[in-house]
Amino acid sequence: MFVIDADAHVMEDESAWAFLEPEYHARRPVPVILPEDTSLTVFNAAWLIDEKVRLFGASPPLGTRSLAKKYSLGSQTLTDVRARLGDMDRRRTNVQVVHTTFGLLNLCEDVELEEALMRSFNKYMAGRCKESGGRLRYDALVPFRNPAAAVRELRRAVEDGGVAGVFMRGIEWDRPVGDPYFYPIYEEAQRLDLPICVHIGSGAPQMRAIFENQKRLPGEEPFWPPRVKRLLGPLTVQFGFYSLCETPTATEFPKLRWAFLETMGVEWALGAVGALDRAGKTNARKLLDEGRVFVCAEPSEDLAYVANRLGDDFMVVGSDMPHQDDAAHDDIVAEFEARKDLSPAVLEKMLSTNAARLYRIDAREFDQRAR
Repeated sequence: MFVIDADAHVMEDESAWAFLEPEYHARRPVPVILPEDTSLTVFNAAWLIDEKVRLFGASPPLGTRSLAKKYSLGSQTLTDVRARLGDMDRRRTNVQVVHTTFGLLNLCEDVELEEALMRSFNKYMAGRCKESGGRLRYDALVPFRNPAAAVRELRRAVEDGGVAGVFMRGIEWDRPVGDPYFYPIYEEAQRLDLPICVHIGSGAPQMRAIFENQKRLPGEEPFWPPRVKRLLGPLTVQFGFYSLCETPTATEFPKLRWAFLETMGVEWALGAVGALDRAGKTNARKLLDEGRVFVCAEPSEDLAYVANRLGDDFMVVGSDMPHQDDAAHDDIVAEFEARKDLSPAVLEKMLSTNAARLYRIDAREFDQRAR
């Protein structure tokens, strides 16, 4: 089976900022290493960006947490593409679509610096994808705060190659997915035949600020405000789905595809579609039936029931590699194959053909190269 990992990641290191224009060199992200005996413990690396020390899910991979992972640093950062491909081979994965980790949170307040960081990231990823022979693809970062600049960057990134989709969070700064402010970006993505991939992340600084006075629980990741990881994470992606379905956005862009990734599964979609149906808003079910919405599934879910209710053409799978948290899977193929209630046809859709339709990946290209 030709397996497509619809949601993998890169742990960005300084190589990702090597393409910054000279005028931004002094403001480039610089890694800061801290002692392990602070309250941050093994989260002892941060980025200095625009004179502020910032914690991200992608703390610089020089930190203890990254060094302890089972993947080599070269595989995590994609500075060693061969190592990443070897990790994929051991997990029977043909193609990975790679998402940012650095960009799960807001990069900085300055819009122009944010744009420059995104350009550099995209250029770096284009090079890694080219080196992989097409086995690595990525979702481009674009500045949603400046739609005109986002359109320009998306066009430029596509010319560089390797782009599979457009990365988005459930709330971008202070605007939801269905805000018409983003329509120029959606129009360009539709023209380029690229999906909008709404991924877990915390893109709303004002929401984070509400909870900053909470006392952190033992073991909580410090790059989330205390006690609100689930609210600012998967629930904002689900909110993005509601925002899409309860506004004219999907109708305005009838050929645009959408993915909702790392929402801790697909079972929530049953309740969401049901609620929208009861409200007389059948757009959600129509989007699923038309193959325009895709959701990342988890192997622990009652997927046979979900497929019976909503169909099996919208579910994709993601390893979250190289992350090692509650969304990560060491061997995503084996975990789904262990399910005895899913037919081979359904498994092939989830592990292969659904993601191929989402990202426009043609397995025959690889067959021709092998010949």
